[in-house]
Amino acid sequence: MEQNKRMRILMCQNSTEGILCGVYEAFTSRYGHAWQKLAVGPYVNGDLFSDIYSVEVNTEKAGKVVKAIISKISEEAWYLVHMASEADSQEKGEIIYRFLILAFANGRKVLNAMSIPEVMGLHQLSRSVSRETQHLYGFLRFQELQNDILYARLVSKHHVGMFLAEHFQDRLPMENWVIHDVERDEVWIHRAGEDWLYIRHPDFRQDPQMMLSSSEHAFTEWWKTFTESVAILERRNPKLQMQMLPKRYWKYMPEMFTNPGR
Repeated sequence: MEQNKRMRILMCQNSTEGILCGVYEAFTSRYGHAWQKLAVGPYVNGDLFSDIYSVEVNTEKAGKVVKAIISKISEEAWYLVHMASEADSQEKGEIIYRFLILAFANGRKVLNAMSIPEVMGLHQLSRSVSRETQHLYGFLRFQELQNDILYARLVSKHHVGMFLAEHFQDRLPMENWVIHDVERDEVWIHRAGEDWLYIRHPDFRQDPQMMLSSSEHAFTEWWKTFTESVAILERRNPKLQMQMLPKRYWKYMPEMFTNPGR
């Protein structure tokens, strides 16, 4: 009877909640892990031997998976899964699913089994997201607007806006600030003394450079002058500079261009 089963592809939303809901459906269906795969994104190419099922996002189901990961495996496992779920990877859903199959069966000790592809794959995705997040703690540039709001435009390979919002809520708790993921049309808004809020598809059409405060214009010029004055032309090494500060982050760093943001 098992030989007549068709492969099921669970199509999940490209988000942490979406993947967790896919994991929930896979485990509770009892269809068999060998006959199920998790895919991430709006569309996947199927075949004559597979059935594609769309998984709806359900916060309650996702929360149950989080609780199960923490209680039955460890908080470290949840950290790794959370980081990996925000990676820019088409394979992350399947990697997380296969890792959790192993981890729920074997407990937290599986986290150190780096020779297992699913475990290694999870660690690699998590490290990649964590590394970019750490970089952006220093690379992200806030600029003061005329309404005294600190505004930062974000460009990133992975979906790291939430991790940055958590970091800057701790670092700038009494400031009003906005982190705008330009390419994904997402915004994290923080009001002084409150928790940050997330907004999808905001209407940020106006060029923020036209709304900078007078003090911000002056500070930008001072900052550019400072970075130029401390530079040692004889030791200029563009290749090393791009290794330490990847070029994709330059676009919204005022010290890198004469006309920032253009």
